[in-house]
Amino acid sequence: MDKKEYMLSQVEAWKQSGISQQTFCDKAGIKLGTFSYWIKRSKEQDDLVGGFIELTNPSMDLKSQYEIVYPNGVILKVQNTDLKEIFSLVNLY
Repeated sequence: MDKKEYMLSQVEAWKQSGISQQTFCDKAGIKLGTFSYWIKRSKEQDDLVGGFIELTNPSMDLKSQYEIVYPNGVILKVQNTDLKEIFSLVNLY
């Protein structure tokens, strides 16, 4: 297990423990500043992994307009009725 995997596993263990960061760090022999850094990294990783892509149909006119909203906030607006083509755009990222 490399350092990243170890520290992220420690963050998960802390989340499940119900104790303060300071108490967890004292028991695990980890510096609080280092641990805080890895908590931030785990949140960034969760945002990337746990994000979702939303596909909406805001209008019902003849040329349907779809919005693809990526987890990083990028919005792609597409006017098309070919859902296979839209699906291919979603899977690019």
